[in-house]
Amino acid sequence: MDQKEKSIVQSIKKKVQFFDWNLLIPYLILLGIGVFMVYSSSSYFAMSNLNNSEYFFKRQLMYAVISVLVVSFFSTINFRLLKSVGIISGVMFVLLFMLIYLVTLGVDPINGSSAWIDAGPINIQPSEFFKIAMILYLAVFLSNNQNKLANIGESYDGPAKENGKKRNTVSQIYQIVRKPLICLGVFITLILIQPDLGGVIILLSICVIMVLLSGVPFKISLATFGLAGAVYAVFIAFIKLVGSIPFVPTYMLERFTAYLDPFGDMQNSSFQLVNSFYALARGGLFGVGIGESIQKSGYLPESYTDFIIPIMGEEIGLIGVLIILAIFFYLVYYIFRMSLRIRDSFGQLVCIGIASMFLIQGTINVGGAVGIMPLTGVTFPFISYGGSSILVSSMAIGILNNIYIYDRMNDR
Repeated sequence: MDQKEKSIVQSIKKKVQFFDWNLLIPYLILLGIGVFMVYSSSSYFAMSNLNNSEYFFKRQLMYAVISVLVVSFFSTINFRLLKSVGIISGVMFVLLFMLIYLVTLGVDPINGSSAWIDAGPINIQPSEFFKIAMILYLAVFLSNNQNKLANIGESYDGPAKENGKKRNTVSQIYQIVRKPLICLGVFITLILIQPDLGGVIILLSICVIMVLLSGVPFKISLATFGLAGAVYAVFIAFIKLVGSIPFVPTYMLERFTAYLDPFGDMQNSSFQLVNSFYALARGGLFGVGIGESIQKSGYLPESYTDFIIPIMGEEIGLIGVLIILAIFFYLVYYIFRMSLRIRDSFGQLVCIGIASMFLIQGTINVGGAVGIMPLTGVTFPFISYGGSSILVSSMAIGILNNIYIYDRMNDR
């Protein structure tokens, strides 16, 4: 082993000493629960359709093992690589090419969406990986423009200065975030064509939260969230009163109508949601026992992906689900809290972006399963079956651990 290799090994050993176990332990617990519950929720479907009750369990176990290696890799790489505009741009270019391939040449749809590329043992979903790439890109961009964002509504230039008038706030924000906005618009258009409504909602929400928490004055952030809530309320009211909206796809409208009236079309648009209710009701407080679910035996589609929470509710009960959700939301809270302790502005914004991603995805999944939000086909982080989802979530944990290690090592 030459001197350079010895130096690399010593650097990795040093970083391992600073691993953030407050972050990693909840992650590992959720990962283990996910493997176990995927086996329980998928065994009937796998046996009936693939003649192998362990098919999805073995694949999820493989994803989990790979994910731990992914966390280790991203935890120990050079922190500066995470901030490299060249690397981030290169990854985004590859993802753009993959999305163009999906929407132009096309692939066989899975559950009505052409969002996956078959890569042997794993189906790659480019939109999932774009979440991490976009978070890193925005974190670099916003950390380099924090002073401009903090002075929105107060800066003067050109004719505006001479007239003693403040520049228009919306115009200022647009001028600052124009480049990432155009980039996001291109990707979102391609993702919508697939179609993947849930992915678009998560991406937009992450970006809005990161921009508003990057130094924008509080009153502007508050006004933005208020406007978003008002638009959503008007949209829901319009669907309820009119029943249709021009240019909005039928499948999307059906998800909203099922949310507004779950028992109005139980055999079609509300089929999944009603069976989700049955699973949760049957489980009660303590559940019917692991492996004893009835709803997973053909009544509740996607029982091991989008609707794994209702199956967990049926088998381990409300108490068991609340314990698991407590672990998950503790992890989200810890990441948000980490953003307050990290001194590097890039690291702070990455923490905010990743915590927002987990929070939004988990909330949408649970909200859809219990009927307080429309169904969007979003999986639950770490627990639902899916190679791309679990690998992206693990990449995020590895990146957070890397940021923590970098901060600790520079504190000494």
